[in-house]
Amino acid sequence: MYSAQKISEIINATLTGDPNHEAQHLLIDSRQLTEPSRTVFVAITTDRNDGHQYIFGLCQKGVKIFVVNHIPENCIGLKDNICFLVVSDTLQALQILAAYHRSQFSIPVIGITGSNGKTIVKEWLYQLLKSEYNIARSPKSYNSQIGVPLSVWQLNNKSTLGIFEAGISEPGEMKLLKNIIQPTIGVFTSLGSAHDEGFLNASQKLREKLSLFEESETLVVNALSFKEEHLELLRSHVFLISRSPNATLEIKKIENLFTHSHIVANFQSGEISIDIPFTDLASVENAITCWGVLLHLGIPAGEIASRMRLLQSVAMRLELKLGNNNCVLINDFYNSDINALEIALHHQKQQNRGGKKVVILSDIEQSGKLSWELYESVANLIRQFNIDVFVGIGKEISSQKNLFGTGAYFFENTMDFVDSAKSNTHLQFQNAIILLKGARSFGFEAISKLLQQKSHDTVLEINLNRLIHNLNFYKSQVSKNTKIMCMVKATGYGSGSAEIAFTLQHHHADYLAVAYADEGVELRKAGIHLPIMVMSPEESSYDDMIEYRLEPEVYSLKIAQEFLQALHTKALTQPYPVHIKLDTGMHRLGFESEQLTELCQLLKKDHLLKVSSIFSHLVASDDPAFDNFTQAQIKTFEEMSSFIEQEIGHEALKHICNSGAITRFKHAHYNMVRLGIGMYGVGFNEIEKNSLENISSLKTRISQIKHLSAGDTVGYSRKGIAEKEMRIATIPIGYADGFSRKLGNGKYSVFINRKPCKTIGNICMDMCMVDVTNVECHEGDEVIVYDSTQQLMDLSTAMETIPYEVLTGISSRVKRVYVQE
Repeated sequence: MYSAQKISEIINATLTGDPNHEAQHLLIDSRQLTEPSRTVFVAITTDRNDGHQYIFGLCQKGVKIFVVNHIPENCIGLKDNICFLVVSDTLQALQILAAYHRSQFSIPVIGITGSNGKTIVKEWLYQLLKSEYNIARSPKSYNSQIGVPLSVWQLNNKSTLGIFEAGISEPGEMKLLKNIIQPTIGVFTSLGSAHDEGFLNASQKLREKLSLFEESETLVVNALSFKEEHLELLRSHVFLISRSPNATLEIKKIENLFTHSHIVANFQSGEISIDIPFTDLASVENAITCWGVLLHLGIPAGEIASRMRLLQSVAMRLELKLGNNNCVLINDFYNSDINALEIALHHQKQQNRGGKKVVILSDIEQSGKLSWELYESVANLIRQFNIDVFVGIGKEISSQKNLFGTGAYFFENTMDFVDSAKSNTHLQFQNAIILLKGARSFGFEAISKLLQQKSHDTVLEINLNRLIHNLNFYKSQVSKNTKIMCMVKATGYGSGSAEIAFTLQHHHADYLAVAYADEGVELRKAGIHLPIMVMSPEESSYDDMIEYRLEPEVYSLKIAQEFLQALHTKALTQPYPVHIKLDTGMHRLGFESEQLTELCQLLKKDHLLKVSSIFSHLVASDDPAFDNFTQAQIKTFEEMSSFIEQEIGHEALKHICNSGAITRFKHAHYNMVRLGIGMYGVGFNEIEKNSLENISSLKTRISQIKHLSAGDTVGYSRKGIAEKEMRIATIPIGYADGFSRKLGNGKYSVFINRKPCKTIGNICMDMCMVDVTNVECHEGDEVIVYDSTQQLMDLSTAMETIPYEVLTGISSRVKRVYVQE
């Protein structure tokens, strides 16, 4: 615990308010608040956001200490009860505070950097060392100028080892991180091309990364990827891993044995070996790095070999699936420790739809803490996050059941829970968001199978991190004062409207837009509170729109009059927000210039309609061939919107830029832009193509493999003909899933084990067949229909359509799975 007075002295701040408040937790994200009375909030200012705007809300929630560069005007009256620590640079203050905190601990600290593998090496070192150390480590991939201070802050008086990763993208950054981490043992994982653009050459990047270890006692370097000139940059007395006979750990042989890898090396004049349950090159190199660290720590070679055989893959993402009885399931059952639990609880909080929150947790294995101490921390987290139902599975957690209150159930093993859930109504959850968090050995797959909706093997996987990346890219293209309206119509362009909307809401989108009122009603019922525009309002839906506070697009006098009548019928007295649609050249919907006078007369006569925004649609903003027409549309829009604003006597939000226009027509951003297909990863110009990430992957699995003789035919109408002996695979995706009949007879290739496999024969309703003659594969193997933007574009070309139609045409029976790394 640090008092406000002590923090002020550490960061050299001007203190205003009560200096006696104390804090234990550092917070930079207001959405992640758990213990207000024990938290200091650092208001970080970035290009996209300003933490100062969240201070008043945090004050109301009970936070007492704030590190700021100014006191917000709406908080000046709170100074007597709140403590403000005013500094010139809040990020620098965060780093100074974390560096001071690190200096209070005289324990070994491992600092990890490199181009690739930092997070995996950190997590594997945790797995390999947690039986003998109480380890504080970076959560997730917290390795930035902000992430490192938050990581180091986790050190406490029970920590016996720290493991922290550091990442940089330009010169000068690493020295700041070195002062915070203060590593006693350095680990360099690899030298690759990541972030090359920030440095003159690879040698400059290596020097910058190595500066993290200038004062480290030891440096373990995996130099398998080094060139000769890079080795010359290493200091003396390095624990060197390479194929050179002069290396400390000389790698002699790496054998890929299909299910595992066997690695042989020379160490201290003797031959040693390990086996790891991985075969990919990245895992092999990461395991070798860990091998070197454990040898340096003096752990016997035989003991290391035993531990290496038990290495588990690092779950880098959460899965979100639809469950039975209107539940949502968060699968995170491949790792289990107290830090990972808190991260998962934050994700559950983000996705909460207003129903019950359920956590199913297994024993936490080898935490380094006493049992009662560990599960007391778990129980505290369960209370802090207001979990309604808690289920503990395992002998250890069951032995500490007295630490948990009412609404908690305990079982000694997974199958006991599964059997009980089939008959115990208290465990047959409805309208709940359920977090599954368990160690791999507990086999929580059985619980997931019990609770999730049944569906076939074809899935559409949506990566929410990539959605966030794309949103942030477009945020970087507009000014701070320009709002972003996100299109989630057509079930979020096929990706799932509620799940997409929750993520957008959590990451501060300003507006959502749907096509029809029922889409907006579903979002409101799910717990979305952002303003929602309905682009195709229908008279039959006006009552629902008013009840759920949905804002109509008004594109004609008829719509305006009908909606106004609906407001009067409801006896509303407060102005209701509407959005005026102008036709500037699309000739689809919207007011034309000669209709504006009559519209404005109506708006001035009856003030129940409040113009929230004025907007129009660009016809071809992504096509340079029509730029003159686009500019003419923009000019027309400015004239028409100015006329309306003058007539009604107030300014409104104005938006005409869609995804394709945001990067090309920045003068037309006004105070809002609309983000559609670009948010889902489809770009049309070079800036977008180089910056956006495809968010969805359509996958299935091989149902059956058949061997055909020359002359055999495949599928309906005998359209597929085997010209020679061949192998075909039947996969469970057909035109009822959105896989068009146009893709048959070799018009498209899916990917199996990274190799293209052409369709053969006609596409059936529920399945199709592909040629796997030259592919090593088995029944049950994964099939990629598309996994990248280019593959999505190829698929749309083969279907003779556009990506919009491909995405929105993926049928509802294809299960949506959401992942967040």
